[in-house]
Amino acid sequence: MMLRVFRYAYGGAKVMALKSRLLTLRDYHFLLRARDLDDLLGYLRTTDYGPAIAGWDWRAEDAEADLSRRLYGELLQTFAKVRRGLMAREARFIEVLAQRLVAENLKVVLRVLHKNLSPEQSAAWLLPLTGVTPLNFEELLRLENVAALSAHLARSPWGPPLARGLPRYKREQSLFPLEMSLDLWVFACLRQGLKILSRADRQAAGQLLDTLAEITNITWAGRFRDLYGFSGEEIYQYLIDAGVFEKSRLRRDLAFAQSLADLAARLPHPYGALLQGAADDSEVEARLQRHWLAALEKVLRRPPFQMGLPVAYLFMKELELDNLITLITGKLLNLPPERVAPLLRRRFLGGRGGGYV
Repeated sequence: MMLRVFRYAYGGAKVMALKSRLLTLRDYHFLLRARDLDDLLGYLRTTDYGPAIAGWDWRAEDAEADLSRRLYGELLQTFAKVRRGLMAREARFIEVLAQRLVAENLKVVLRVLHKNLSPEQSAAWLLPLTGVTPLNFEELLRLENVAALSAHLARSPWGPPLARGLPRYKREQSLFPLEMSLDLWVFACLRQGLKILSRADRQAAGQLLDTLAEITNITWAGRFRDLYGFSGEEIYQYLIDAGVFEKSRLRRDLAFAQSLADLAARLPHPYGALLQGAADDSEVEARLQRHWLAALEKVLRRPPFQMGLPVAYLFMKELELDNLITLITGKLLNLPPERVAPLLRRRFLGGRGGGYV
């Protein structure tokens, strides 16, 4: 225990301080009820997001992309702050966690090459990942096509997942297999990254990653079945073998469920009871999101001398960005608070006044 206290004395205190600066219930109250977008932005300038939104012009043609770049730039700064407060192996795992964002930039590159879009205009949608990856995304945007991207990155860690999805992409001219291959590789990378940590920290961080994989699997299975009409066999191929779904039998149960009622009956604890009676996929996803937030909050309430704390905080911070984008979009569309509030991540943990929206 004393060794753990030593390893996390500074890093744990730093993350606890950052956690206390998450938006509070009072903040969300004012943001939801702001008179207009200028009023909302004026309030945000009094929070830690002030520097990120300074100078943002919501009337500009690239306003949406610029907002995303600014907010995620702030998230990357938070990753750096957390990483600098940790010791070497724990800091390395935070670097692995940030690879999720690298995958998102690669998806932007894939869409640009697939649709033959302007590299100059599309660069606005790239997240600012300087220091996170050696990849030069502006250079990648100028490649000839998707196959050229796969060849260019063949010797990088991203080469194998792109190579796996490329044959189906060529047959179907759909980015779906490539994007799914990237997502599956990221989950595998995160699981592999846990080996960097001590056994106790592997358990703390691994529980969160398992919960995320479980929720992702259930969400994907519903979408693949109901939106894309995939067969059970196709769904099974795209599921993550992590958490309770490390067992192939449970992945098959999930993939071959014929309805939401059948799904709830097949799922193990706690998901069967959690999804019982859900009316549609949107309600399933809302319940799963609340479950994810509850899992994050549970970890954030534990003593700070464990790896679960920085991991949970960074996931919570990312969800806060999603809330801000939802709030700003709602004001742009002149939606009333009653329309916007249900779209937010309904539970959140803030500093003073933290609670429920």
